[in-house]
Amino acid sequence: MATWRAEVFVNSRVGRINTEVEAASFSGAKEQIYAKHGDVQQIVNLREVRGGSSGGSSSASIGDIGGSVGTIAFLILLFAIIEYWKYFVIGGAVLLILIIIYYLVKDRV
Repeated sequence: MATWRAEVFVNSRVGRINTEVEAASFSGAKEQIYAKHGDVQQIVNLREVRGGSSGGSSSASIGDIGGSVGTIAFLILLFAIIEYWKYFVIGGAVLLILIIIYYLVKDRV
């Protein structure tokens, strides 16, 4: 289950309090608040502060996924450079030779 936090206005005698409940969903968190504090007048800023770990669907954010994809892409690139460095050197040398030939021939044409 996830942990949910909210500001609750109970009544004019008690006032506004911060509360934390355990629930699997947003509506479940609201029910938990009503069960814990009775008939409250207002629930403000109900938000999930810690996700649950009971299996089911994953709740990874876009930033987490983007960071993971970037890390994996970097590791694959690093592996390719380390494993195939000889081909990169040969390709660079061929490219350098072609550039030199181009600059030597371009004035003659």
